[in-house]
Amino acid sequence: MLFEKFFKNVMEAPKFIELKVHEEVLEVVNASIIPRLPRVAFLVIWILLPFFFLFPLWQEGTIGLVIFFVWLFSGILLLIRSYVMWARTVFVVTDMRVIDYDQKGFFYRIVTQTRFDQIDEVSYQIKGIFSTLFRYGTLELQLQGSSADIQVDQVKHPNHIADLINDLRIQTSESQIHASS
Repeated sequence: MLFEKFFKNVMEAPKFIELKVHEEVLEVVNASIIPRLPRVAFLVIWILLPFFFLFPLWQEGTIGLVIFFVWLFSGILLLIRSYVMWARTVFVVTDMRVIDYDQKGFFYRIVTQTRFDQIDEVSYQIKGIFSTLFRYGTLELQLQGSSADIQVDQVKHPNHIADLINDLRIQTSESQIHASS
């Protein structure tokens, strides 16, 4: 029962994204964790560092305890914030549209969504040694008119996602042609 949850091949949208009726999720993409590893390492060191000063801080009395716990909890809070921002920043491809959900802070998010017929061009860029080795890059969707373009940074396998979106764009345009004739 537990293994079925992890090995299921069915994509599910995160709970914070509302899908339309009969909308099917095809791909859910989080940013790659590789570019964030230095920040995570720094935060782990920040959390562990007060323990190296445990006895000198506690000898200072109340002020030392306050410094110890403020230092420790600030590191824990920053680590939790980094995780929440990573986990809640997703790019979702459904059979009807794409949704870019960017979590910028605890109380600040930007959600951009567009239908496939509104996408003019799909491109991706893989730049640098680490990006090439770990296969992550930037995916860019250019939208029609004066709409803001969608740019998704540090996406794993951006070429696969670009191919999927282009295939869905073609299917959408063909279905519109058949519907109008």
